[in-house]
Amino acid sequence: MTIESDIITWALDRPGWQQGVLVAIANGEQYEPEQITDLVDEVLAGNNNAPSQEAKSIQVKSAVVKQVDLAAVAELCGVNALVSGQHLSFATTGITVIYGDNGSGKSGYARLIKAMVNARHRSDILPNVFQDSPDQPSGALHYRVAGEDHTLAFPATPPPELLKMSFYDEHCGDEYLTKESTISYRPSALTLLDGLIQVCDEVRSEIATRIKANEAKALALDLPPTTTAGAFLSTLTEVMTTTQVEAATALAEGTNERLAEVLKEEARLAATDPQKEKTRLTTLANEAKTLGNDLARLLDVLGTEKTTARAELRVASAAARAAASVAAASSFEDEPLAGVGSETWRLLWSAARNYSIAEAYHAHQFPVTDDGAVCVLCQQTLDDKAKTRLRQFDQYMTDTTERDAVTAEQNFASSLSELQTLEFATPARTSALTALEAHDTQLGVAATALLTKLENQRDAIVLHLTSEDPAPAPLTVIDVPDKLTALATKLLERATATDVTQFRAAVTELRDEKAELQARVRLSESVDKVKAEVQRLGELKDLKLARTAADTKSITQKASALTREHATDRILDRFSREAERLRLQKVTLQDLGGRKGQLNQKPGLLGAAKSVAAHTVLSEGEQTALGLAGFFTEAVFDQSKSALIFDDPVTSLDHVRRDKVAERLAQLAQDRQVVVFTHDVAFTGDLAAAAEREGVALTERAVERRGVDPGICIDSFPWKAKDFGSRVTHLTSELAKLKKERPGLVQDEWEERVATWAGYLSETWERSVTTEVMNQVFDRGRSQVRMMKFRLLADITDADNQDVQDGYGATSLWGRRHDKAAETNYVAPEPADLERELKRLTEWQKRVRKYLSK
Repeated sequence: MTIESDIITWALDRPGWQQGVLVAIANGEQYEPEQITDLVDEVLAGNNNAPSQEAKSIQVKSAVVKQVDLAAVAELCGVNALVSGQHLSFATTGITVIYGDNGSGKSGYARLIKAMVNARHRSDILPNVFQDSPDQPSGALHYRVAGEDHTLAFPATPPPELLKMSFYDEHCGDEYLTKESTISYRPSALTLLDGLIQVCDEVRSEIATRIKANEAKALALDLPPTTTAGAFLSTLTEVMTTTQVEAATALAEGTNERLAEVLKEEARLAATDPQKEKTRLTTLANEAKTLGNDLARLLDVLGTEKTTARAELRVASAAARAAASVAAASSFEDEPLAGVGSETWRLLWSAARNYSIAEAYHAHQFPVTDDGAVCVLCQQTLDDKAKTRLRQFDQYMTDTTERDAVTAEQNFASSLSELQTLEFATPARTSALTALEAHDTQLGVAATALLTKLENQRDAIVLHLTSEDPAPAPLTVIDVPDKLTALATKLLERATATDVTQFRAAVTELRDEKAELQARVRLSESVDKVKAEVQRLGELKDLKLARTAADTKSITQKASALTREHATDRILDRFSREAERLRLQKVTLQDLGGRKGQLNQKPGLLGAAKSVAAHTVLSEGEQTALGLAGFFTEAVFDQSKSALIFDDPVTSLDHVRRDKVAERLAQLAQDRQVVVFTHDVAFTGDLAAAAEREGVALTERAVERRGVDPGICIDSFPWKAKDFGSRVTHLTSELAKLKKERPGLVQDEWEERVATWAGYLSETWERSVTTEVMNQVFDRGRSQVRMMKFRLLADITDADNQDVQDGYGATSLWGRRHDKAAETNYVAPEPADLERELKRLTEWQKRVRKYLSK
């Protein structure tokens, strides 16, 4: 059975909608987003699930694959230490070889390409690490897709077409050895299944979007799952009937009334939360007790008995002062000035006494009446009369009558001050009154009124004691303090009697009932939403079933099976051929299964007694060869024939394998672009020879340093890397310049130019003899003589030998190898002589090559 008939047979067992997709893909149709939406609608509607015989007419067509080539890397800035603004171009056919010594900057260009094409290993593109503030790496990759020019600026995400170009270096080879990879070759007929997988993925993506939107509409009543209504919602399914929904959401008679009662009772219990209530009652009891004690004290202070006592102190003070005044009047009636003993005078005396003790005579007792003493008031010397008068004044002020008067006045003033400093509306009392009114409005109002009345009583008593107003009427019997004390006692008893455990149990039971009733009411109010939720669940089930129907697992399995059946043998055969070409034995590809219609594989050992990784057994050179064998295998099966880029691919390889790699690259370059970065001069020669044998064009490029700056791009090899043909081309070009410039050169300048040209010619003779004769007979890689090539030596004639001797001798004479003897009178040859020797060399090389073809 062919793969096409196998696919058609398999397709006839697929759901009808997938058969339709296969037919459409086979006819070259593509599914746009709108068509994917319509397809999902059809799948959900179930209108296109029946098998269709139309699948029998599927015509499998080969996919159109566009070739992608690398054109140039340009406009680099800040990439490693490369000189900015260079342009490295590549021929889009044949082999482009970019030669560069170590440290020339060659790998900087290769790494940039690697970052933008298909490579198993990735490397970071670093800026110039030797600069403090380097520019960020940037550049442009110019490429062609099916002959059409494109440019991609770096850094950027590479478009899919760029990933058709493949890159290989030593790191990629290591990745190929140690990690699984996807087989790039699959029969073109499998693109039909690839298309089906892609459409199924897009269908699943669209369904996933709809599932997400569906789930976003899920009913969210937030009913407690412990309630009957909550449990009903949690078990709601798409098969629930309208009758069942209406029965489950119907509200029993009296539910709302019972809910109102429960809410009221809960509010009452909330106000009497055990712990909070305990605290509240205790605090209120203490405030009531304190307020009662304060009011009782104020009533006592402002009572009739205390008021009468204060009035008596006032009378006693006045009487004592009158007695003192009489005494003063009788004692000082003969004094020049009246008023001795009055309050004003006593203040004056007291001031004089303080001044004398503190300032004037601080070391003496007042009054100072010694000889020479000075009056502290008039600052004049005291005469005898003044001294006698001062002593009399002092005796008066220390007399019992005056002292008693002062004491009586102080007692009254203290009593009066006690009244005046009484506080009534303090913050603590205001807070207590507020709490009291919230608990017992009547008692709170009475207490507030009493406090105001006591403040007014105090003001009236003060006025009575400081004026001639009569005493205020006494306060009537007031029981507010006693009521406050009784309330405090009752509140403390209630706080002590609160049962926390019992209270909490009652509250819990009530809250559970409230939650149950509220959930029932909420559910009954949402009957339409519940019906909509049943419908949503039905739609969700359909979406999930459709998503399952679009699963690609069975398609992947079929594609993998077909790949194994129709492609694996070809891949293994190709891999074996590539491995054998590179002198590798006992290696194979291990099948690691598939995903999305692709097979995964990994190099392994063939016939090994133990299961070990290939890279742990093979030598370094064999590992490199194995990595190249895998890469070449994938390149052969790349239907796009896009560019292959290599960076030093022959590291660690011996000469024989290097020749084989060069030969393979030249063969691959026959129908695709091959780009090789290398620092190996010998490998450059191998590539040139292989390209010539395979009839493939080889384009020369070089990357060099300019002083200490790497990255200068040149459109030709340096002399040491040129092969015979390139060297002859260079010599011919230089000879043309010499002919043109000869008339303007003096002898020394001409000799210098000729010597340089002759040196190049000499080296070209040596390269020709080595390549055309020595390397043909002696295999450098195996250190063996090629006996079949030995006949070449027999074909070389005396004339051939003489040409070598004469031609090489002439270059030795003309070049700067030895000092020219004075007696020879050396004269540099003219252009005709140079042209004759160049012709001798090219004709000799052609003759010797003919000997090889016999």
